[in-house]
Amino acid sequence: MNGFFKFLLFARIRFSLAGRGGVYFYAVLAGMLSAAIALAFQFATRLILETLTGADGAGTVSSFLQIPPWRRIFSLAAGGAAAGGILLFAAKRIRKSPTPYMEAVSIGNGYIPVRANLLRSAAAIVTIGSGASIGREGPLVQTAAVFASMAGRRLNMSTPRLRLLVACSAAGAMAAVFHAPMAGALFVCEIVIGIMSMDMLAPLLVASCASYLTICAVGNPSPLYEISGAYLEINAQTALLSALLGAAASLLANLWLACLAKCRRLFNRRAELLPLRLAVAGVAVGAIAAYYPEVAGNGAHIIRGLVSMNFSLGDVSAVLALKIFSVAIFFGMGAVGGVLTPSLTIGGVFGFIFAQLLALAGAPLGTEEIIGFSLLGMAAFFTTAAAAPLTSLMLVLEFTMAGRMIFPLIIGVLVSHAVSRLARAKSMYAAEAAGGVKSAFNKPLKDVKVGDLFRKSDNTVAPTTLFRSVAKIFLKNPDFAVYVVSRSNRYLGGILRGDVLAFARSGALSENVIADDIMRSDIPTLSPDTGIIDGVKAFSENPAAEEMPMVEADGKFYGIVNRGDIFMAFAEISARSKFGG
Repeated sequence: MNGFFKFLLFARIRFSLAGRGGVYFYAVLAGMLSAAIALAFQFATRLILETLTGADGAGTVSSFLQIPPWRRIFSLAAGGAAAGGILLFAAKRIRKSPTPYMEAVSIGNGYIPVRANLLRSAAAIVTIGSGASIGREGPLVQTAAVFASMAGRRLNMSTPRLRLLVACSAAGAMAAVFHAPMAGALFVCEIVIGIMSMDMLAPLLVASCASYLTICAVGNPSPLYEISGAYLEINAQTALLSALLGAAASLLANLWLACLAKCRRLFNRRAELLPLRLAVAGVAVGAIAAYYPEVAGNGAHIIRGLVSMNFSLGDVSAVLALKIFSVAIFFGMGAVGGVLTPSLTIGGVFGFIFAQLLALAGAPLGTEEIIGFSLLGMAAFFTTAAAAPLTSLMLVLEFTMAGRMIFPLIIGVLVSHAVSRLARAKSMYAAEAAGGVKSAFNKPLKDVKVGDLFRKSDNTVAPTTLFRSVAKIFLKNPDFAVYVVSRSNRYLGGILRGDVLAFARSGALSENVIADDIMRSDIPTLSPDTGIIDGVKAFSENPAAEEMPMVEADGKFYGIVNRGDIFMAFAEISARSKFGG
């Protein structure tokens, strides 16, 4: 065995991706991939907008202001009809349903069908690019998750690692959209996974930061709505008003969720009418945009208008009602898009109205206080809409950089969350995270088997395989062991990574060694039907084992279970059982 081959073998084994380091390595890649997809998604929607409007504005509203009213209607109607056509084609030609990424991570096994979801993403790009009153974060995150799921399957990842890779891509996409790495990770932990632990949060934060760094390197790194001037004085009166606004925003969010659900039931029935329905929605919203172009797009323009105090009380009240109608009709008709930014917009407008009414009642409010109540309305409204108080708090703080608002935001968010719990409100993401076929991660702990967590392994050799061939397998995939099987796939034993290194140092001897000479038959094994609790005990009793082979009752080799995977799954499923997730 020549020296260069030995060097490659030693280096490859030392830098294996099978352990915890591999989790963070793939988290970085997922974050960078998500950022690239976010930039491509943004470019595609801008291209559609320029094509339909003929304007070169930086955003939807600015483009609509450059074109006559009839073209605003045409843009929205044409985009709706085209998107409906794509969705209809997908429904008729593709049998697999487009699994939402939330379902794939929350209760699924990380698998997301490619073609069905990419067609939905294409429909979303057309809808958003035409100026529809929906957000882009939902389909953008879904697109990133599709590519992550596809890559993870190509890499033969186990179920726990595939789910985590998809979750990392979602966190990275959220960080790229909102320039908020902490909120992106919290969004996935709190809303999608449903539990909060450092084992889950750490790789999500790595992915979010990698995504944000990528955006900073190639795009605009500044906060979306930098509002350093927002401030509410810390006193008992502010605490009382913050609690009042939090409760009121929660009640409005409940009405908003009921409105969305009612519109879905009322309008979204016959799939063959999708192109017509979305065209009608485009005409309706286009007619409104002819007089109020602010209702077009995801609502970012409205948020910036609130910050710069460009709206009067009458104007902003009309915009609130029209925005709610515009978002509801598009979603009711079956459009694919996000609801996060529209929810923040509605909450911000409600907070602005609350502050203006206080000012009319004689409260001495300046610009800082009015903007502060607007931010408070955003966070409180989204807390109930998404059932995510921590994400709401951090998201508003990160994309505004209004750190001085932390005290009233905490009060408003907590009160909003309490009211939503009392009202038993369901999150707007509840349906996405609860449907479909449940995986091991949504079973009681006692029902989970190690066979639910295994990974197929090609690291098998015959007893007569030469040592050099065994070493080449470790060079390609430096797992804990290579397993020796008979021609009928009966498990015989394993060759440990450390043993290969020891034999590699003896060049003359290694040329004559075969697998049977260095095989160990005392490696602990697991059965596919072994419970996860017994599996954890087996790894605890064998601290040196990074993985264990799974062997069926008839002696056939089944696959491998990784130590990190089984402990990660055990921690998550235990937490779900404890907190009723």
